[in-house]
Amino acid sequence: MSTIRMFIGTSANGEDKEIEMAYEYTLRKNCTSELEITWMRQTPDLTSTWGGWETRTWSTPFSGYRWAIPEACGFEGKAIYTDCDMLNFKDITELYNTNLNGKPFAARVGSRFGGHEFCVMVIDCAVAQQFLIPVARMKRIPETHQRYIGQFSGNHDLVEPLHPKWNSLDGDKTPIDELWHLHYTNMATQPWNPAWYTGKPEKHPRQELVQLYHDKVQEAYDAGCKPLEPDVDYLAFGTYNIIGK
Repeated sequence: MSTIRMFIGTSANGEDKEIEMAYEYTLRKNCTSELEITWMRQTPDLTSTWGGWETRTWSTPFSGYRWAIPEACGFEGKAIYTDCDMLNFKDITELYNTNLNGKPFAARVGSRFGGHEFCVMVIDCAVAQQFLIPVARMKRIPETHQRYIGQFSGNHDLVEPLHPKWNSLDGDKTPIDELWHLHYTNMATQPWNPAWYTGKPEKHPRQELVQLYHDKVQEAYDAGCKPLEPDVDYLAFGTYNIIGK
């Protein structure tokens, strides 16, 4: 079986390190395939795919990175993109094997961004090439992310629908034992309170999902996992030039 390439957008300075640990633990625990994870973090290294971006219109430290994935993969094969604020409960191989029906992307249908939720995506990197500008140009345009959202969201000719359980927004109304892939969507209610979020923290409407987060963090520690520390190239990054909410 081929290796699943997975790209996860996250912060550079360790603000999300425990959810990263718990997320990777649950992914690998449930996955029956070889899983290759790339953590997409801001970096001062301008030669990196993830360095030198104009980010001032981004809500998170990684908002625009998902559109660079096809080029990072050499415009070959498939890849999965997700945000870091998730927990997995179903073999991600099934998501990877989604039939895109000749389209460049697959994502959940939703209303927040005009038609689709691009926080979980399956990408056909070869097909996507014709719809994307080179990453070197993306980096220089602060609105790159918003432009692609506007171009693709709600466009059913280019985006294949995913089952909503692959991107369960703050659990939707799904019982815990029926979750596939949980997304702690609302940054204000995330249990770990990432320091880069500039809005006012709020109480999560489903406290059992807060407890689930703490349970999975502890389970990961008990299994011998440790929080992911940024590579040396990322340690000097410092502060983010983002909206942060």
